[in-house]
Amino acid sequence: MSTRDDARLTAQERAALSSLEANATADDPQLAVRLRGPGRWSISAHWARLRFSVRPGVPAWAISLWFAIPAVVLGLVLVVLGVALGWELGVGGAVLAVAGLTSLVRHAGRKLGPRRGPAR
Repeated sequence: MSTRDDARLTAQERAALSSLEANATADDPQLAVRLRGPGRWSISAHWARLRFSVRPGVPAWAISLWFAIPAVVLGLVLVVLGVALGWELGVGGAVLAVAGLTSLVRHAGRKLGPRRGPAR
């Protein structure tokens, strides 16, 4: 938990900062691990970086629930029509349905995600 500009701190301030860090680590080791952040070679760090790098290219309406439900329904309809009319239509419907389901699952994950409440 060192600062980027340690050179601007006095010796007394550095000692106080290291004392606070030691107390926080002793009180809650998990907090200390979280404050340090993921390691440089951590798979979860790379996964999070990849997940957030893809999102800026996606328009906001494509992530919303207003897109997810109609996309799933329309995609499944296109899959059924693709059986009779051609495989290209079915593949396009499957891609649309998967995009809608992905958006729907992410939305549900945000709404129903882990809640930190009292343990029962």
